[in-house]
Amino acid sequence: MKRLPHAILDCESRTKKGRKIVAALQSKTDLTGRHVLEVGTGSGIIAHCISEAVGSGGKVMAVDIADQRQIAGGYDFELVENSRLPFPDATFDVVVSNHVFEHVGDLEQQADHLREIRRVLREGGFVYFAVPNRWTVVEPHFRLAFLSWVPSQVRSVYLRFFRRGAFYDCNPPSHRRLIGMFKEARLRHEQFTFKAMRIMAAVEDPPPWTRRLLVAPVFLQALLYPVIPTMVFILTALPLGGDPLE
Repeated sequence: MKRLPHAILDCESRTKKGRKIVAALQSKTDLTGRHVLEVGTGSGIIAHCISEAVGSGGKVMAVDIADQRQIAGGYDFELVENSRLPFPDATFDVVVSNHVFEHVGDLEQQADHLREIRRVLREGGFVYFAVPNRWTVVEPHFRLAFLSWVPSQVRSVYLRFFRRGAFYDCNPPSHRRLIGMFKEARLRHEQFTFKAMRIMAAVEDPPPWTRRLLVAPVFLQALLYPVIPTMVFILTALPLGGDPLE
């Protein structure tokens, strides 16, 4: 099945998203001089924002299966054919996977995406990982309620019934499945969704009703987590070859 491009290409929203990702990462580590990889760069604007944060002593590499870049300055770019990353082991201090996981393919391809991230990540490095939640009420790519709730084999039928497209080419995970896949890939996860919501409120200038949700007490946000639109994690490397349940 051919997978459709879903990259958001407008400069304003991508610049805000880039600032959010930079702020999230800088809450964990100083980006100055770091080597950073963005997987699935789309417009290239986030990679450009990261390049400003790492400075002249750092380096940003971006990859994607198609070249849709609106900004190409400040980072290097390479086309890839699948989830395999054309870099040696332990190349990067930081990896960014922002709403890419649901587009890479079936469960095995998604598992390979995580294994490749782990392979190219240096010990002590960080991954910013954001992905849509399967159980969010309105599916974010086709804006159709309950689309990702139905069994995968009938999602395209559901999509065609409402005349929103010919087939459904995304595979958003549930929280439970994702946590299991992190462990199998030897990646330790930190729940970062609620911190990311506060960073979003500070740097993305959301509408007033959205801002109220983003800055609500965490216990209220946690009640909505089962259907929250986006899950955000900071990942770090576990030693390779150990118990996947470590």
